[in-house]
Amino acid sequence: MGRLLGDPEVWDDSPARPRPAVRGLVGLATGTLAGLLLAFAVVPRPAPPPPEVRLPPAAEAPRLQVEKQVLYSAGLGGGPLLVSRSGRLEQVNADGTDRRVVAQNLRASAVVGPDRAGVLAAMDSGVVTRVEADGTTRRLGPDDFVAGGLAGAGRRLLACPDPAGQPVDAGLLLDAASGRASPVRLGCPVAWAARGEVFAGTGGPWARLAGFRRGTTAPRGGSVLVGRPGRRPRVLLDARRLRAAAGPGAVVDGLALSPDGRLVAVSAGRPGRPWRVLVVRSDGRRLASVPLAEGHRPAWMGWSDRQGSTTLAVAAVDRRGDLATADLAARQGTGYVLAWQPADGGSRVLASGVPMVAADGFAWSSDGDSVAVSSPAGVLIVKPDVVYSTASPVTGTVLAWPAQAAP
Repeated sequence: MGRLLGDPEVWDDSPARPRPAVRGLVGLATGTLAGLLLAFAVVPRPAPPPPEVRLPPAAEAPRLQVEKQVLYSAGLGGGPLLVSRSGRLEQVNADGTDRRVVAQNLRASAVVGPDRAGVLAAMDSGVVTRVEADGTTRRLGPDDFVAGGLAGAGRRLLACPDPAGQPVDAGLLLDAASGRASPVRLGCPVAWAARGEVFAGTGGPWARLAGFRRGTTAPRGGSVLVGRPGRRPRVLLDARRLRAAAGPGAVVDGLALSPDGRLVAVSAGRPGRPWRVLVVRSDGRRLASVPLAEGHRPAWMGWSDRQGSTTLAVAAVDRRGDLATADLAARQGTGYVLAWQPADGGSRVLASGVPMVAADGFAWSSDGDSVAVSSPAGVLIVKPDVVYSTASPVTGTVLAWPAQAAP
């Protein structure tokens, strides 16, 4: 029987009959909604992915038309280049003048210094050597230690082991003044912050991979460690995060620390697959991802130090086909130099094409204004939009471009 609007149950002001099922459902829904809102507010949300530096969408490396000039001024860079040439360590001004021998019978592949006293350290065929201001040398570290890489600042040195016949993580911290050595558990490659007591190296898991050296396999680590002298290194980028960012099976192939030690550049990838450079902050957060052109692999990375600002330069070289395991100086292939600025995330190609054919040495100038690129054809000085050749030919492999000359 239906009801009219005037029926008592419609207009009766007495409390409605209890409906426990309905009230329970409403309470449950309200509690669930409140819980979701609280969880959304309290539980940290994942950070947005880091920006990715975009390269031209082409199979070839970027081509750049640059003005070519001859360098006549010796004042560029503030100091002479250190180059390895014909079994000697030499220094020469950026314009090709005032070449002199720093040390005889020294085939250096890496150098640190010189310091204010004119002393520097060099790595020659796995031997870490102290070079005095008068050119005399003495060995640093144990006689049975064979180095595969060298980094440092001032008297502090970090040498990673050549893995042939040695544990891959048997690194050494060395004092260039006293010669004292202390073990540190990390492997090659290594890096050191120019103005900070911070170093970086490679950790496990380790894998032996083909495609780095001709006719053999080479061990490569899957994580990045950072530390300070006197402290145990900590993991900055573990294998899971590295591979999530750079692809399955990615390994560490190069490291570079910003001058203040707050940023780490990591070249990561795997032979036969794309390579990229990851920029990671000291707290482990990824700041940027820089993909490289197809078939190109980083040969060098370095940070500039210019009046409080810094720029990362990456020299990427063609490693396709037979070029994959060729020595840099024998590699008849091109490449490019990319500069990236953390301040605004901007990037640009500084040089590409012919200047990068068989390029085998790279270094930032001490004033952070130019990059030196060496090859068997000579040394070129790269600035934005301009590539300088030297008025007097400079031959040899560029190792460093320090602020001061060795006395």
